[in-house]
Amino acid sequence: MTYQALYRQWRPQSFAELVGQEHVSQTLQNALVQGRLAHAYLFCGPRGTGKTSVAKILAKAVNCEHGPAREPCNQCPACRGIQSGRVMDVQEIDAASNRGIDEIRDLRDKVRYAPVEVRCKVYIIDEVHMLTAEAFNALLKTLEEPPGQVLFVLATTEPHKLPATIISRCQRLDFHLIELTEIVTRLREVAAVAGRELEEQALYRVAEEADGGLRDALSLLEQVLAYKSGIIKEEDVLAVLGAVSRDVFYELTEAVLSANLARALLLLQDVAVAGKDFHHFTQQAISYYRDLMVAVACQDEASTLGVAAEWEQRLWRQASSLGLAKIGRVLAILHDLLTEIRWSPRPRLLWELAVFRIFGYDGSLPQVSAPVIEAAPVAARAPATAVKQIKTQASETAATVVKENPVVKQAAPKLTQLWPRILQQVKKDNIKTYALLLSGELGSFDGAVLELHFASPFHCDMMKDEANKQALGQVLERALGTQPQIHCLLQKQGASPEATTTATATAQTENDQDDLVHSAVEIFRGKIIDDFGKK
Repeated sequence: MTYQALYRQWRPQSFAELVGQEHVSQTLQNALVQGRLAHAYLFCGPRGTGKTSVAKILAKAVNCEHGPAREPCNQCPACRGIQSGRVMDVQEIDAASNRGIDEIRDLRDKVRYAPVEVRCKVYIIDEVHMLTAEAFNALLKTLEEPPGQVLFVLATTEPHKLPATIISRCQRLDFHLIELTEIVTRLREVAAVAGRELEEQALYRVAEEADGGLRDALSLLEQVLAYKSGIIKEEDVLAVLGAVSRDVFYELTEAVLSANLARALLLLQDVAVAGKDFHHFTQQAISYYRDLMVAVACQDEASTLGVAAEWEQRLWRQASSLGLAKIGRVLAILHDLLTEIRWSPRPRLLWELAVFRIFGYDGSLPQVSAPVIEAAPVAARAPATAVKQIKTQASETAATVVKENPVVKQAAPKLTQLWPRILQQVKKDNIKTYALLLSGELGSFDGAVLELHFASPFHCDMMKDEANKQALGQVLERALGTQPQIHCLLQKQGASPEATTTATATAQTENDQDDLVHSAVEIFRGKIIDDFGKK
């Protein structure tokens, strides 16, 4: 028999086997028993948390020959056929590869026919957020008034991308990230059935890497089991993951506490020589400092938030020495580093600069608008009149600066730095969107809303198209870790160029101009009749 991956072998076959989603199980089981099953469900949640598994369990429970029941029997022909994918009345559709209007129209036509093999037709549409706008419109009427013997289950990791009209016609159930201790328990059970033994710290390392997804945890466990025979230790897991031991971050924190910059830089040297991925290293560092925060804030309750028991005392000692304010500052620095390091060809240098900031060597300059005046020692303190005069001068200076440079909303410095790279990535993904961005200017960005300013109403309206906003939004999400709302605004006539940061200043080369011309030709379906003297 062909070997089956662990995550397939251990896929839950009943609600009782589902890990970490009791609220979902209870809701669906009560609906089955009370005969109050909705005609359409929307399952939302991170990957690997059981959305499609629950959809199949629900399909079996509805069509079980002994049901509808709280649990499928998994023995009758209906249950076994659905589980193996042989029942044509239960279909699992991947919206990522069947996202067009034709596929949804075909589904809409087939829905009208009565089920043949079981009592109820079930359509499971995975990654439903990938459907096009036209496909959603075609699905809308069917979702609103489906035939009596049809059940829809829509699954998505990104519910915010679904139209509100679709969401309002479904009963929404949110799947949560699975607790670390629950993942460890299941991994221990799987290893025991496989006849293998893992040290406790090795189990925790696999579970932490899975980041709340049981499917990912089982896949990682399978890699580790294939890597080595015998007892699996933490260093074996680290070798498979390309990660470093938590002892490295313990030593780094000790260097911070002792103000030993050389020691911290030598640790980074060891990481670089070992060939570790600095992006993954940054994620591990964030996890470690998050545990420090939990240790000092929760103390005896830290284990309930995923802190390993054997690390509690060591973490608490370091965390109490650092203090919550310092830990929060380090976490903020590491979070910014995680965004920047994705794009950098020199990640080690970025880490070294981050270490400088953690140690307090950030090289920041005092702000003119908010001068800081330190009081002199008591023995040499200036007379009160002199201090008053200094304050007055500082106030007048700040007022002058504000008057000469009126405060305007500006894009965050990080986005301004990344904007040229973002434009180049958009250029690769969608040349039309890139051409429109060249005609606009980068406006304000507060982390949630990004403003783009356009001098031309035509370009502004075209950029408002959902396809163009989505093309830019996907690149922003990869670059910043979040997808902000995009507002396209018409720039007022005579507006000061200092009020916004122009996007065109970084892309005025001859090649970019050629791209703009060719994009215009493509958008308007025209042709070039005079190439301005070019041969």
